[in-house]
Amino acid sequence: MRFPGLLLLVVGLFMGVLPCGAADSTASKSSEQKPVAAEHSDIGLGKETATSHTTHPDAQWYPQDGLGLFIHWGIASVKALNISWPMIPGRALATRKVSAEERERIIREDDYNLNGRPNSITPNQYWEMAKDFKPDKYDPDKWLKAAKQAGFAYAVLTTRHHEGFALWPSKYGDFDTKNYFGGVDLIKPYVEACRRNGIKVGFYYSPPNWYFERDYKDFMYGRGHNMNPEFPPLGPDLKPRTTTHTREEILKHQSAYEEMVRGQVEELLTRYGKIDLLWFDGRPPTPNGRNCITIERIRELQPGIVINPRMHGHRDFITYERKLTADKVADGWAEYCNTWTSSWSHQNIPFRANGFVLSQYVQCRSLGINYLLGVGPMASGEFCDDIYKNMDVVAGWMKTNGVAVKGAHPLPTGESANVPATTSGNSRFLFARPNFEGGEYDRNLVPAKEQTLVLKNIPRPAKVKLLGTGDDLKFDWSEKVLTVQLPAAKRTKLVDVVQVDLPSR
Repeated sequence: MRFPGLLLLVVGLFMGVLPCGAADSTASKSSEQKPVAAEHSDIGLGKETATSHTTHPDAQWYPQDGLGLFIHWGIASVKALNISWPMIPGRALATRKVSAEERERIIREDDYNLNGRPNSITPNQYWEMAKDFKPDKYDPDKWLKAAKQAGFAYAVLTTRHHEGFALWPSKYGDFDTKNYFGGVDLIKPYVEACRRNGIKVGFYYSPPNWYFERDYKDFMYGRGHNMNPEFPPLGPDLKPRTTTHTREEILKHQSAYEEMVRGQVEELLTRYGKIDLLWFDGRPPTPNGRNCITIERIRELQPGIVINPRMHGHRDFITYERKLTADKVADGWAEYCNTWTSSWSHQNIPFRANGFVLSQYVQCRSLGINYLLGVGPMASGEFCDDIYKNMDVVAGWMKTNGVAVKGAHPLPTGESANVPATTSGNSRFLFARPNFEGGEYDRNLVPAKEQTLVLKNIPRPAKVKLLGTGDDLKFDWSEKVLTVQLPAAKRTKLVDVVQVDLPSR
């Protein structure tokens, strides 16, 4: 029988091997078809809110700093897979009923794969990668030094993803570094490196734990099973389950599950000193899953911590993922997360153009939203060279234009612009973003054209200049409306920033 209350999870991507940063149009296109809402439903997420945020003084950095680094790392890096999702087949079953024969083909070779290669790794095969996870070149100080130079103000590391492997020697569960890699604690060096480099410390923690559920969970993609309910649940070898569990066994398992989550979260909040941010991703599939560790208990252990809403349903900020659906200034704290490649973890695929990444960042800042940008270390513990190369580009842009985003805010009420815009003091900043067609990669960049920038309901500016060059720009101002022509010759492949200095009031 199927385990009552356990949530089914979605298929991921088993991608082929290319040189780091190599181009592959199929990979980039397919990854964007990922139905994020379906994944969220399958790990227990719904409509999360941020009805209020903490007023603790140690937490007020959050809406000011704006740029965070999301670091997804786990045993998937051994084979350069997307994290967790490749072990779950059946996405093709979500939209139609199929025959038993076709179902078996889909399980063996899911039609949601990349590079023409089958998505055929089983959960058991996935977890076997733990024995080969030996990050002997792990140097988070190098990661975070580069991140600080690029303007990242906080970092969020996946201490444990849905795959179930914890990056520290935990007293709870049996799938962590106490069983592998000599019991080394991989969290402590990360925390210390954050502090050395002046970066706020964030932990990602997944309450869903597929390894812990391995004897109870149906490993078929949830919505696929909803469409084809007559098919039996799948075990960790992706064969039909033949065992059942008594009610007593189920209740005992649920209790142990909640104890594991509560215990691991408390370890994270008590072993490493002050932690600035806790980023949950789902809830345990148990009756008391949302509250197996309460907000009150978390704040008791870490009074100044910032908490996202993706376990309890509400907390300090709302989250957007992959697609920024907000079109107005945020009412409260908010964060948008996306990836520098099309994958959350390290895979040998292209990086999105820095002009595209910076465009998302300035759009976020114009709406009062933080931008959490994802990368993944390799199995060795190193960032691939392309991460550092791209961080260098962002660092150069921030050196010239950082004043327009760091500590800046959305335009004051009553002012508006035809492009994303921010304010800081008596200055306004207008962002001219590059255009892309058919993708978000350098090959999709459209040659720059002259652009007209408009800012309404302001007094006559004292000065208008292009931050990238420092050149003064000609402008027209009439009836509180500013019009600036930004010539194509002055445009770059990145985001060009026009600073408008208003007279002192």
